[in-house]
Amino acid sequence: MEEILSLYNMDKLILQREQRHSMFHQTCLYISVIIILALLLSNIHIYRSRKRLQKNEKEIRRLTSIAEEANEIKSHFLTNMSYNIRILLNNVVGFSQLMTEDGNLNEKEKREYSGIIQSNSAELIQLVNNVLDLSRLEANMMKFQLQNCNEQEWCNELPYLVQMRSEGYIHLELQADVDNAIIYTDVSRFTQIISSMLLYPVECKKPRRIGMQLVYNQEKQEINFRIDNSPLADSAFASQKEAILQKINLLFFEHFNGSYRVENCENNPIIFFTYPALIT
Repeated sequence: MEEILSLYNMDKLILQREQRHSMFHQTCLYISVIIILALLLSNIHIYRSRKRLQKNEKEIRRLTSIAEEANEIKSHFLTNMSYNIRILLNNVVGFSQLMTEDGNLNEKEKREYSGIIQSNSAELIQLVNNVLDLSRLEANMMKFQLQNCNEQEWCNELPYLVQMRSEGYIHLELQADVDNAIIYTDVSRFTQIISSMLLYPVECKKPRRIGMQLVYNQEKQEINFRIDNSPLADSAFASQKEAILQKINLLFFEHFNGSYRVENCENNPIIFFTYPALIT
């Protein structure tokens, strides 16, 4: 009986020792697996970090390139702007000095010089105002006097306004299918923006027919505009002033969640733009 008990105890000790060994091996195995997983996750993290860094480096290079290109464009813009301002200022100052210093000028010459001074002064003021408007729009600092505007009523007045401001040289053929659509806008600024697309950007006495269409898109709750034969989009009038006006128009409509684009279709300059309408 004692031998059986002794053998039982020995077997029990051997079993316990094997269990401890087994537990030790399992623990080592678990630790090894955890270490391997940790190393794997670490490698994955390092790989993703490297990919992210590479992507960030590409994005930084892209943004740097865009910034450099923007700076170059701005430098070119400022150079041209400075040149245009200097020309206008020189004309104003030069002819003003002639009128004050030359006492032999007759009345016809005085009227001619005075007209040149007034014309260059008005153009200089307009140029400066456009640059200021562009700067405010780019910085999102433009202040608007917003109110509801009935598009049909606004359209009824537009042809007369264009005829008056163009001295009858521009004939606007307007087609409006807007029902009773209402937009929320600065009416004065909105009219000024539209007028810039319908009037000559420089002094011109040639008769011109311009087509303008407005369609109310009820599904998208917006008004679609189309202007055919716009002087502003005509390459014949391409200038620094025209480029500034185009940029102002683009920023204005984007500010109010609209769109603006220019296309030249078979020598027919067309401007497309949209403006959100209020739900009626």
